[in-house]
This record gives sequence, structure tokens and C-alpha cells, in this order.
Amino acid sequence: MKFQHVMQQFVATAADERLIEVPAHWGQGRAVFGGMAAALAMAHLQGVIPAGIPLRSVSVSFVAPLNSGEAVVRRRILRQGKSVLQALVEIEQAGQVALAALASFGAPRPSQLSVSAVPAPAWTTAGIRLPDSEMAPEFTRHFDYQIQQGNAPFSGGKSRTLGGAIRFRGEFAEQVGVPELLALVDAWPPVSLGLMSGPAPASSLTWTLELLPQAQTFSGSDWWSYLANIEHGADGYHHIEAKCWAPDGSLIAISRQTVTVFA
Repeated sequence: MKFQHVMQQFVATAADERLIEVPAHWGQGRAVFGGMAAALAMAHLQGVIPAGIPLRSVSVSFVAPLNSGEAVVRRRILRQGKSVLQALVEIEQAGQVALAALASFGAPRPSQLSVSAVPAPAWTTAGIRLPDSEMAPEFTRHFDYQIQQGNAPFSGGKSRTLGGAIRFRGEFAEQVGVPELLALVDAWPPVSLGLMSGPAPASSLTWTLELLPQAQTFSGSDWWSYLANIEHGADGYHHIEAKCWAPDGSLIAISRQTVTVFA
């Protein structure tokens, strides 16, 4: 099932708790991939966020594996002030919380301070296409990848960075919103996998994504740029910082993950 079809189950509703269907064929090991899980949570939460208050930051904890099938998603507004709204959303499956996310929304306000964001990397080659492989998680078949910098997973490389271009595979006429952006950013493998010389599991423990509101909209079939860097890795936990740029080269997201590596 394509991403936009999964999101069609989130129609406007006054219910803060609802039953959802976690899709099949979006797996990553024994669970649904984190970008899809986070997108499901945010799609439900967005139904109660007033217009004109964009998402500024979301912190996600992957508490337990979320599997395909039925799950319950709950949302709660913690506080709404003049400019900022903070909310909590959880996904529960089989009586256990699988995901918890704290989201902060902020309306724009006048400010004398303005600091320009870093530009997108100026890659000059077409890059290396990340091919479909039995070793790759099944969710990767929903995306096209072009590796421009760093090493492919399990190649035993030395680079602490990984970057390139990404887009949804197949037709995707809808504009990219918060759920789609969550999926695009998290679809990249952890940089850590490129350092390994053979297969080994890894998964996100926590993930924080900060968003920069954009005046222009883009489609999921456009190419988005991504660049990640390992800042520290030891004791089975790697700390990874990443950035994502919109197709026009403007910075749109800043990501930070704690990844558990079983190698």
C-alpha cells in the first residue's frame, strides 16, 4: 500500500482516541519502520491543530515494536498559549504503548533576529542508486535513493557521513506535509550500517525532528537532499545528526537520533 493511501484513514474526527490500521509491507525487521510509525501518530494529531500554527519540533520515543494490523492512537493537547501549542500522541498495540511523541507547534511572530540556514550540499554527480536487495528492509521499496556521500550499508567503509537524494517511488502527486516528511527523513539507513562489514540489526531508540516552515510546497516525487553524520558511537548506541533540504535547496528539517546498534 502506498503512503498516501495509508494516510487516507485519517479523516477529520472529534475523537481523541481511534482505531487505526498499521499497514503491511512497510516493515523494518520485526516492526513497521519508524518513519511510518511516527507519521501515523502525527497524522492523527494534526486533526486538532489550528491552522497557522506549524509544527516546530517533535520528539519520538520508540517504546516497543509496532507491527502491522490494528492499533489504537490517542492524542492530548497539553497546553495552548498565545503562540505555542504542545501536545502528546501515543500509539498502543496489544495493550502496550509502542510509540510516544511530544510535539511543539508555534505560530510565527515578529522578531528582529534572522539567521540563515546552511545551504544544501552541492553534489555534482548522479550518485549511486541504492538497489533493491533481500537484505534491505521491505519499506525501502517505497523510496528511490541516490547515495552521493558516504558508504552503502554493510560495505565496511570508514565514512562517518551518509547523504544523497531521496523521493517516494511511484506516483505521488500530493504535496509533502509533516507525515510525508517524517517518512522521507527516517527512510535513510543509519550511518552506522555503512561502517559494518556484514549484516547486523540497528533501530532507533529516540528521534527528535525540528522543522522549518516553508512557503512553497513540493511533491513526494521530487528529489529531497539528506546528509547525516555520526557524532559519537560506543556501547551499542550511536548519536546521529542529520539535515534534510527541500527540492529548492532550502533547509526544511534538522534531525537527531539515538540508534541502538547490535554489533
